[in-house]
Amino acid sequence: VQLSARVLLSLAAARYLWKRYCISDDYDPTTAKPNTGASPKKAFSVPTKAARAGDSDVYVYFGSQSGTAEGFSKELEAEGKQHDLSVSVVDLEDFDADEFSKHKVVVMVVATYGEGDPTDNAVEFFKWLQGEERGAEELKGVQFCVMGLGNRQYVGFNSCGKLADAKMEALGGTRIYERGEGDDDQNIEEDFEQWKERGFWPALRQAAGKGDAGADGEKSTKVGKKDILASLQLRAEVREDPKKLPVDPLVQVGGADILGKWYFQAHQSQVVTEYELRQASDPEAGKTTKHLDFDVKNIPSLDWRTADNLEVLPSNPIDVVEWWVERLGVKDQLESSVGFARAEGVDRPVKKPFPTPCSVQDALGLYCDLCAAPSKGAMKKLAVFVSNDEERSTLEALLEDRQAYQWLTGEGVRASFRELFELYLESATVDFGTFLQLCPRQKSRPYTIASSSREDKHKIGVCVSVVAEELRPLDEIVKELESRGHTAPGGAAALKRRGEAASSSRSFRGVCSTMLCNRTKQGERLWIQARPSSFRLPRKSSTPIVMIGAGTGVAPFRGFVREFKAENGARQKTMLFFGCQKSDVDFLYKDEFQEALDAEPKVLGELVNAFSREQDKKVYVQHRLRERAQDVAAMVQDGGYIYVCGATSMGAAIRDELSIALGSPDYVTRLLTEGRYIEELW
Repeated sequence: VQLSARVLLSLAAARYLWKRYCISDDYDPTTAKPNTGASPKKAFSVPTKAARAGDSDVYVYFGSQSGTAEGFSKELEAEGKQHDLSVSVVDLEDFDADEFSKHKVVVMVVATYGEGDPTDNAVEFFKWLQGEERGAEELKGVQFCVMGLGNRQYVGFNSCGKLADAKMEALGGTRIYERGEGDDDQNIEEDFEQWKERGFWPALRQAAGKGDAGADGEKSTKVGKKDILASLQLRAEVREDPKKLPVDPLVQVGGADILGKWYFQAHQSQVVTEYELRQASDPEAGKTTKHLDFDVKNIPSLDWRTADNLEVLPSNPIDVVEWWVERLGVKDQLESSVGFARAEGVDRPVKKPFPTPCSVQDALGLYCDLCAAPSKGAMKKLAVFVSNDEERSTLEALLEDRQAYQWLTGEGVRASFRELFELYLESATVDFGTFLQLCPRQKSRPYTIASSSREDKHKIGVCVSVVAEELRPLDEIVKELESRGHTAPGGAAALKRRGEAASSSRSFRGVCSTMLCNRTKQGERLWIQARPSSFRLPRKSSTPIVMIGAGTGVAPFRGFVREFKAENGARQKTMLFFGCQKSDVDFLYKDEFQEALDAEPKVLGELVNAFSREQDKKVYVQHRLRERAQDVAAMVQDGGYIYVCGATSMGAAIRDELSIALGSPDYVTRLLTEGRYIEELW
């Protein structure tokens, strides 16, 4: 099952702390007790040059797991020039307490990860923030504001943002602007934009001693092509012979950002098993679900446990890469090697955005997100390379119309990166090396592990369904854009190239799920990394266990059942609720579950199925839960654990039914705080 990055957990050592302090939307961070544990022994990283106090007007610190907070921070850095402010972005991994306390103006952009945890790069900062030794004037003189990112579906929504906001004030800092809350369950980019519009830049200018530049704080400074090129720290070189690539000792490995770091920490693993799970599949229509096993025997540093998360790096479809190499003028250099050296005038160490030397094919196929529409910030940087003035003005107007761009790139339309280039960047002239640095990085996709580490520590299994959506035809999109006042300069040419296909519905296919289900074969090697999840079985084998999942949400429970088998059926109080459409169409792991039920002693106590399309009225897992409310309540009252995995809408319905079954929503909240109600939703 694929999860959005927001539902994965951070470091296990921090999890208890965050569940303890951040358990509801009514949570008041000002009442949270400081961390009473021993001071962290890990020394803070030597601060980067950007973190030195006095270098900039404003310092933006980010805590990011999937790159969203980091991306927003870099947008603030770029926009600062328009407001006559110098802005430096600092990874919280490079947090230095002494330098931090000297800053005059600080903006915190912090994501909440999993069930209220800080992101991996922010754990040490939050430990420092809550340390007993912190005094009431620790941050005196620091003017700050906070933008929190999270998902409202979770109990600890934006808990890290709330905590940072409250604790920085308690330590003597002065809040200069209201706390923002981005909700990834809705439109987190829109939340970020609205937060800024309420007076963010004027507040920063006042705090930095530059006065108010007017009602909206706008300055006449406009970022142009020269500014973008000057901001690039590297230049890319392409050579047929990798030995002839320039060697720059100050271009270092490790990754220039959160996503880049992932590339350098990932492992290559061979797919040793691949098979269809559906009884009736149709890959062309997007109706396919695969089980894949990865061999990790030769990766001793990869630590994982049953029902953890496996992150997989996708590769772009071949036809997509072919279009881009043609557009960028490197069609005849696919097998040539790419390397990086410092750009002219850069005199300090710079990290590579991804591992090099690598082929042009891999640079575009693995490390660039060539499918999804870029964020507005990324598109604004590319817009400066449009040579036709009218075309560039049209694109800039589109990017200023948030609703129009949101419609164009959101559900139901999902204009691709290529389509945006065809419609609005026909005259753009951007060289390959520049594109590599401006193009959004490819993100890994997390999947709940569907295998047992106790059964086989050397093999990790995942369960994957193709993410598919039918989209509006291109000709309708062009017409709608025109009706919104954003005529696409390249629209007519794009429609002509497609012919009759322009009036047919378009198909969206998830880049990673499609790779795994349709293109990956046994023997192939993919880049992976494991992360801990919240799904942990209770230590006592006598503890009742209730598992609820629909579709690929059954993945962790397949892992649990394999664990039960490895334990020789020691857990006798187990119940699995599983939902799908039909028993003869998409009953995942059907034979395995039946074997578990028939085993002596039983490996799985009971399987309760909800086949939604096998009767006139649709029946889902929440309906089956209602029917078995008394049995589930009895298991919970006996100390049982409940695990839920699936869509957020299903998760909400399950909570409602459990509240009724247990007599009160407060009972469910209590289970959450006790760690006996665990969910992973997307």
